[in-house]
Amino acid sequence: MERFALIPTQELVELFSQLLEEKLKHYFATIPTPKETQLMSRKEAAKFLGISLPTLNEWSKNGLVIAHKVGVKVYYKKAELEQSLKQMRTSR
Repeated sequence: MERFALIPTQELVELFSQLLEEKLKHYFATIPTPKETQLMSRKEAAKFLGISLPTLNEWSKNGLVIAHKVGVKVYYKKAELEQSLKQMRTSR
């Protein structure tokens, strides 16, 4: 047996607004910003880091920077490169 409750219209609107606001905050918090998703080629990443391509390869192999493969090409996320640089500078 279903139970029904009578609720004033204004209270229903407020409850709905609160629920919608919470859901939208959660939704927008999960959307990556353009900076987080900006992909850089190997050449661009090496230039950004101020290193050579062989050094970039070594850093990738050693886990100092994270490489992302798309097919046969390798890309780097700018936000991850910035984070890696920050970690390297603080670990000195």
